[in-house]
Amino acid sequence: MAELVLRSVKGVPLSIEEADANFTNLNTEVGGKLDATEYTAADVLAKLLTVDGTGSGLDADTLDGNHAETTNEASRIVARDENGDFAAGTITAETAFVGDLTGNVVGDVTGNVSGNATNVSGIVALANGGTGATTAATARTSLGLGSMSTQNSNNVSITGGTISGLTSPVTLAAGGTGAINATQARTNLGLVLGADVQPFDNDLSSLANLTTTGILVRTGSGTSATRTVTAGNSITLTNANGVSGDITVGLSTTPTVNSIVKSGTNGVGDIGSSGNKFGTIYGVATSAQYADLAEKYLSDEDYPVGTVMMVGGTQEVTASKWGCRAIGVVSENPAFRMNEGLEGGTFIALKGRVPVRIIGVVRKGDLINASAGGVGSVSVGHTTDYFGIALETNGDAGEKLVECVIL
Repeated sequence: MAELVLRSVKGVPLSIEEADANFTNLNTEVGGKLDATEYTAADVLAKLLTVDGTGSGLDADTLDGNHAETTNEASRIVARDENGDFAAGTITAETAFVGDLTGNVVGDVTGNVSGNATNVSGIVALANGGTGATTAATARTSLGLGSMSTQNSNNVSITGGTISGLTSPVTLAAGGTGAINATQARTNLGLVLGADVQPFDNDLSSLANLTTTGILVRTGSGTSATRTVTAGNSITLTNANGVSGDITVGLSTTPTVNSIVKSGTNGVGDIGSSGNKFGTIYGVATSAQYADLAEKYLSDEDYPVGTVMMVGGTQEVTASKWGCRAIGVVSENPAFRMNEGLEGGTFIALKGRVPVRIIGVVRKGDLINASAGGVGSVSVGHTTDYFGIALETNGDAGEKLVECVIL
């Protein structure tokens, strides 16, 4: 503001110099002022723009007639609160919203939504990328998920269906075979057809298809059946189909036959056994493969076939001595065996034709006497203690076996 010297203040008239100074100061002050035509809204805005922004000190109660507010109220300019947040009703964006969204969303949401939605009221349909459900169980049903979806990844149980899309074999450690074909799978599992596992066979398949019990019978190639044993006259059967145990064959009555016809090799086969003999055998005639009648006696040691035996020694019989009375010779194959039940005895041929140990030259028809050491010799004319007659001639002077008849 121009500096002026006033008379009311000075109390006396002003001097020429003071008056001139007042005019000079007034001219200077007026020269710095705007003309009224230049004081327009545009000029005021231009000046305000030079001091706009934070720290300008400018303030306004309304903007376009609307007050600012952080709460959700109508006809208010949106303002942030002390946390940088604001509340609003419906928010419409031309391109996209960025940041967290808290509160209810009513209406359609188009475009991409990123982040977590912790409180969605309503159901997002499958066609819109949702599950079409409000619970986990219903969501699995809507998505067509089975029980595997609820199993732990380290404990999955597959109870049906097939697995496809694998690019490599399932290893043995993971419960697979580690192979892509049956041959390699058997090798990895240590299985050999015909040794560890049975290859497919029509006969085995037919047996597996049987539904009845009994004795298994192959009736043809790839066919089988079950059978039972049927008893004939005078025969009884226990457990005829073998299901409950072994099949037992018995006799309901004592069998009677007109004759017994033997099969097989001549002279081979027994009636009864050494440990379980028949009692009395009744017959009109008998025949035997061998030629002597023998009886068991206890001997003091084992003697070879044809040894001439006498009563004596530490047991019942022993090898003959010179001048003794012989009872017979050791038999190889008796036709008739008497006293067979005697334990540890030796069969002595008492009658019939048997080989005899003889020393010296012998002619057919010579009488045979007992000599020392269990051998026989040709009887001299004056003796009567002969026990046999030679049936053949032998010119060997040493010991040999000669066929004789025991008297």
